[in-house]
Amino acid sequence: MKIDLHNHTIHSDGILTSEELVKRAVLNHVDIFALTDHDSVFGDDEIEEIAKKYGVRVIKGLELSTYYKGESVHVVCLFKNNIIPQSMWDFSRNLKEKRRKRAIDMMNKIHDIYGLNIDLDELLKGEVITRANMLNNIAKCNNLPREEAAKYIRNDSKAYIPSTKMSTEDGVKLAREAGCVVIFAHPCLIKNQDYVEEILKYGFDGIEVRYPSEKNDEEKFIELAKKWNLLISAGSDCHRGAEADGDHGDIGTCTLNEIEFEPIARLLYFEI
Repeated sequence: MKIDLHNHTIHSDGILTSEELVKRAVLNHVDIFALTDHDSVFGDDEIEEIAKKYGVRVIKGLELSTYYKGESVHVVCLFKNNIIPQSMWDFSRNLKEKRRKRAIDMMNKIHDIYGLNIDLDELLKGEVITRANMLNNIAKCNNLPREEAAKYIRNDSKAYIPSTKMSTEDGVKLAREAGCVVIFAHPCLIKNQDYVEEILKYGFDGIEVRYPSEKNDEEKFIELAKKWNLLISAGSDCHRGAEADGDHGDIGTCTLNEIEFEPIARLLYFEI
């Protein structure tokens, strides 16, 4: 059995529709996967219904974008009984509106300052709009490589507008109050690794020990899980399917087996 607990769709910054992600799960022999779109629950119910038609099982969740001492820290939240907590619906709706306004303002600045083509109608089709979505829009509309388009949305861009930021402490608190199973996503991507154990003090249930980045050290994080009495998790962080890049794999790249998943399943009241 293959279980992948970290994946994205067009409901955040992925390029796959819900059905496309399910089809790739089938192709890659994934039995159970979690949908963890960034700060968004809008695709959870949809993908659950689609997955039933293909004989795949889905765990509903989301991935909170938080910050600790200037570092981006992502928190995977999995929902018990596969029920989306009301607080996560409220959070997703509120953040959606803030991000839509920011995206419109920032893209208009990119057009005015740099003279680039933009397609706001296409951009605003997404449920949650991140800088990754803006990057894709700029690259497509101007026939630019993604690396070239990225410079227009970076923090040092003249068009940059800061996002609404949530502290990791507040993010974990939100997740715990909502009754989620809380997992520290890709700790290998934290630039200052001294921060990892500081972050763990906020109270996680698990830590992602398997991740497709070459920066990942599975044994190191397994030892950390033992030290902090945490459950181990695995996630491919699928964003682009077969077009996987350096830090994101195709669904099924990094998985747990049934025995490894069982402790998390118990917390989720998820019957294997």
